[in-house]
Amino acid sequence: MTLSDLQLHEVVAAMKTHGSQVKAAKAMGMSRSTFRSRLSRALNEGMFDEGMAETETYTRQLLPQSDEPIETIVDQLTNRYETRKQYVDAKKWQRIKMKSNEPIGLLWFGDPHLDDNFCDWTVLRRHVELVQQNEGVYGCGLGDYQNNWVGRLSRLYAEQDTSHDTAWRLVEWFVKNINPLILIGGNHDMWSGSGDPLKWMTEPHAINEDWAAHVNIQFPNGEECKIHAAHDMPGHSQWNPLHGQKKMAMFKSNSHLYIAGHKHNWELAQMEQVDQGHVSWLARARGYKASDTYALVRGYDEQQFGHAILQVINPQADTPEGFTHCFVDIETGVDFLNFLRSKNK
Repeated sequence: MTLSDLQLHEVVAAMKTHGSQVKAAKAMGMSRSTFRSRLSRALNEGMFDEGMAETETYTRQLLPQSDEPIETIVDQLTNRYETRKQYVDAKKWQRIKMKSNEPIGLLWFGDPHLDDNFCDWTVLRRHVELVQQNEGVYGCGLGDYQNNWVGRLSRLYAEQDTSHDTAWRLVEWFVKNINPLILIGGNHDMWSGSGDPLKWMTEPHAINEDWAAHVNIQFPNGEECKIHAAHDMPGHSQWNPLHGQKKMAMFKSNSHLYIAGHKHNWELAQMEQVDQGHVSWLARARGYKASDTYALVRGYDEQQFGHAILQVINPQADTPEGFTHCFVDIETGVDFLNFLRSKNK
């Protein structure tokens, strides 16, 4: 429809009366985009002068506004806040809905450091194969998938055989081959900043969070397994590798499993949550870095086991203590899972 001069003059008059496009459009009962379009047409046809600054000897045309009207900006910020709040609220407990009541296994890989010269590829490949070869097993990562040296630490690339580019290829291989369900980013991963390629590698059906995630795995029969997974948890004790996990279990989230990596040592424990009516596991996976200059200099013991932790969840269990089990011997854990799955068929 061709706009008449009368319609354009009405827009000009409203603009002069109300002083802003937002107020003028509202007064005319018109959308802002329609008002802006008509005002632009009026400007092009010389019906409206955006503004002049005048002295006794000359006039100067004023520049248009450099940004949206402040009312528009306030509206945009309000909408963006509401969107972000919904996102943050949804992350408090992220839900995964299983489609059957079959027992499942979550293989929690400790820090792989895939590009490090002392990554134990023999054990790592065996664990990856166990995920691939056994139905119902999903891979979960606790962070630090590569060294990812940055800043002054970049000099450490001279001490390893693998280049930065190859390191990312190794991470991509790992993610694609572990049937990922949950991937946590560690401090080495977060050094990539906002452009973390790990997020691009992760398929939408897998959870990928920096540092920590709260996950609720739900089964059709109504059973739920809550997991608090983090690269590390607040609280440290030289006597107890699970100090942070015990602290979270006592004072924070209500979970069946509290698990972390980061410190390159391992431990596994079980406790009864009396108030919650269930049994919880506290776990720390050592990871796959077999030798560490950092640990050597500080005199830390280099453990030989605990690279990963296998969590078996049985939604058909008759008792709270049978609902979930954790294994540091991954092969034994997989055998137990296969037994449960065959038993329940």
